[in-house]
Amino acid sequence: MSGSIFKRCGCTVTETEESGHPRRRQIGASCPKLTRPGGSWSPIHGSWWFMIDTPAGAWIKRSFIRQGGHATRKDAEAALDKVRELLAIGDGDEDPAVAKALIANLIRERIKAKAPLPDADEIRRRTSVGAPLKVTITVEQWLNEWLAAKKNDLRPTTHLLYSQQVRNYLIPHLGAHRLDKLRAVHVRLAFEQIAADARAIEAANIERHALVSEAKRAWHAEDRAAAADARAKLATKPPFRRPVNAASIQRIRAVLRSALTDAVNQQIVTLNVAKLVKLPSGRSPKPRVWTDARVEAWRATGNVPCSVMVWTAPQTVAFLHRAAKHRLFALYLLIAHCGLRRGEAVGLRWQDVDLDGASIEIRQQIVQVGWDTTEGDPKTDAGERTVMIAAPVVKALKTHRLDQEAQARFKGPHWTDTGLVFTDFDGTALHPAHVTDQFQLLAREAGLPPIRLHDLRHGTATHALSAGVAMKVVSEMLGHSTVGVTADLYTSVVDELKKSAADAIADQFAG
Repeated sequence: MSGSIFKRCGCTVTETEESGHPRRRQIGASCPKLTRPGGSWSPIHGSWWFMIDTPAGAWIKRSFIRQGGHATRKDAEAALDKVRELLAIGDGDEDPAVAKALIANLIRERIKAKAPLPDADEIRRRTSVGAPLKVTITVEQWLNEWLAAKKNDLRPTTHLLYSQQVRNYLIPHLGAHRLDKLRAVHVRLAFEQIAADARAIEAANIERHALVSEAKRAWHAEDRAAAADARAKLATKPPFRRPVNAASIQRIRAVLRSALTDAVNQQIVTLNVAKLVKLPSGRSPKPRVWTDARVEAWRATGNVPCSVMVWTAPQTVAFLHRAAKHRLFALYLLIAHCGLRRGEAVGLRWQDVDLDGASIEIRQQIVQVGWDTTEGDPKTDAGERTVMIAAPVVKALKTHRLDQEAQARFKGPHWTDTGLVFTDFDGTALHPAHVTDQFQLLAREAGLPPIRLHDLRHGTATHALSAGVAMKVVSEMLGHSTVGVTADLYTSVVDELKKSAADAIADQFAG
């Protein structure tokens, strides 16, 4: 491991390829400007580099470490001596080749990141007690390694969610810390900042909603100046963003806790500090009903009372009436009646539909991963279930099948027989995002307050429970893992609906 010192620069020359196309190539150490006429090195051109080979082992390939950018030969020699010192520490390990390979990787990572080289005393200490050398990696490096290792163990959608939480929250706030130096106070401060950012985003969203409403009111009042002023103020505000809530923060912490648990299991760190941090309760938001008062306030301000809202039965009927002529009417009717998840509806196959027996079997789903889609099993074991369908749904599915068969005849050889109940115009699978976009468009055209497509499923549960259907039956219909999940989600909203009904009766009596 003697290593070498040399000088090179970034100058390029133009060469002609065999194809006749020109290309630029770096001259490197061959540049004539690197030396002066007398043969000595030029002090103003190029920089000094070092390169050193790393030893090979039974399964370790021979490689090298190199670094440039040194102003003098002496600086490059000092850096090379430091690398030699670090690599020599591996000689005292039980498996020197493996130890030196790990040390070399650490050095290359630091050089790539333009960071200081690893600390020799720390590496010596860990080598002497048999601790893993990779402990000097940062939290960012460990999280990225952990995600890569988890890719085959997680559902694609779950892996994507974890990746987003790591990229958007954990790395920005904790990634620079060394993994073995991460403390509970670092984690606590990080999540306090995430919560503060969420509050700021929510406040900015409220300001933007107010300006949108102000611009609309001024426009309808034909006050062009006021409308223009509101739009000008709106242009200075950040776009609408979705802030994380307490439940989301708990899920982000769960990802960190899982990653650190694996680090503990691999003896990279000794303590999972994420377990030591207390956070506000992360209970998921309970659905709330779009009562007349809330609709009126929403129309005036644009503010949505809760992230999870459900339509009343008349509002759902109004949506279905608007969707009746749409080619995906049967899909929306099925979700409204049976509470299917979006992926379950998009992935439903004709072979799992029994129109004579008025039932469907949920055996697969098509979900969105980023923009791509993937076909797989239902979300949970309880998600594989048989759902009974009402007469209006049976009728809609029969009509839909006839329309689909006619479309297949029209397309002829251009039709793709996927066996799916709901397809695109050529028989291929629907993209879940398209189903959501069409739902939101139909809801706006019906003049209804906004809900998510998934909230149509919440509405199914709410209306079924309000009608007296047993909690266990509703839980099984939705594919929840336990009855407790169903009760926790919907008890409050059912009570709210019952109170609204009581108030309506009182109003009738008062009249």
